Amino acid sequence: MPQSTQNPNSHFTTDRPVAVLMVFIAAVVFGFFSFKRLPVTLMPELNYPTLTVRTEYEGAAPEEVENEVSRPVEEALGVVNGLNRISSVSRAGVSDVSLEFVWGTDMSQAAQDTLEKLDQVFLPQEVEKPLILHFDPSLDPIMELSLSGEGVRYDGEIGLRRLRRLSEIQIRRELEPITGVAAVRIRGGLEEEIHVMLDQEALKRTGISIQEIIGRLAQENINVAGGMVQEGRTEYMVRTLNEFVDQDQIEDTIIRRDAAGEVRIRDVGSVQRSHKDREILTRTNGKESVQIDIYKEADANIVAVAGAVTRAVGKIEQGALSPFMKMMMQMNPAMASMFPDRMAARLFKEEGARLEVVADRSVFIENSISEVRKTAIVGGLLAVLVLFLFLKDIKSTLIVAVSIPMSILITFAPLNLSDVTLNIMSLGGLALGVG
Repeated sequence: MPQSTQNPNSHFTTDRPVAVLMVFIAAVVFGFFSFKRLPVTLMPELNYPTLTVRTEYEGAAPEEVENEVSRPVEEALGVVNGLNRISSVSRAGVSDVSLEFVWGTDMSQAAQDTLEKLDQVFLPQEVEKPLILHFDPSLDPIMELSLSGEGVRYDGEIGLRRLRRLSEIQIRRELEPITGVAAVRIRGGLEEEIHVMLDQEALKRTGISIQEIIGRLAQENINVAGGMVQEGRTEYMVRTLNEFVDQDQIEDTIIRRDAAGEVRIRDVGSVQRSHKDREILTRTNGKESVQIDIYKEADANIVAVAGAVTRAVGKIEQGALSPFMKMMMQMNPAMASMFPDRMAARLFKEEGARLEVVADRSVFIENSISEVRKTAIVGGLLAVLVLFLFLKDIKSTLIVAVSIPMSILITFAPLNLSDVTLNIMSLGGLALGVG
């Protein structure tokens, strides 16, 4: 008897349509939820084959840095396996030697080889230990915020110190707890610092040296552990808390006590509230401001994190208190007296400070992904149109028109299981798959 040539798979699908439909619906649902969980990035994760060896030589001129640091390091690292190109930049006090490896090089092994070669280099004793830096674009901030002020309150150094303190006390504590935010770094403004201004004539008269004053201030301003005390089954940690809390305590610090009496800081100088030396100057619309950089966690979704930060900025501007600030005000009544009722409203609306987003990488990513997504949709519609023109059958065309988006939606499930991000390359591949 002739054997049947019917495919057993097709026989199963025709005899059990309900079971096949349930499996298909389950795959579609799983793909839909996988699509929602896929991280959105501009490009796939790339391991750039570059290393930078940075060596600091404080006080050295560029020529000395080149001759005593850069050249010996280049000669030692020129034989590292897989090296494609080596270059160096010598600046005052800093040497940067860049190593470019061929694509596909194991960077962990390359970094290990670089460390072994650096151990064979003899550098001057004044040179710091070389650091190996790995270039990674994902380490750049995803957002940049600007905190600026208007009015008399923010004119001059006092205003810039207020902005810096405001960004450190409130804004950083508001933004760091957001899911996906790894760090909040503050740049610009004036970082507050206490200066002890000494009178040279008073030092000569009392015979006290500057090192003696520095030592006494360090001994009086301490916060160290003092061991453990056990009481029954309970252990208590003992700490010595003796940090300065205001300028008067610094001025009353006793430097020396002898038969002639006590010599305090106020007797040989004065204590002033000032700021650290400025290294960065930031401006917004021509006015000096404080820049706040937002860094995301390694596996966080840039678009989701940026959206959460933007919403938090809006709440701060409107004067809403976050759960963190409410908890702090409950734990510390003094804070509640300093910032009554709505802290943000007082700080921003009454004082005239303004917090705004000046750079957001997620906007470019969203626009790029949206453009690729639109292209894929248009390509799918054109494919269906071409099929209809050739087949001239509505039923067959509708089957293909439904199967194309469903097949793409199911594809998101293995993408999620494979830890593939939703980027231009993966969406471009799906757009090609539409054909």
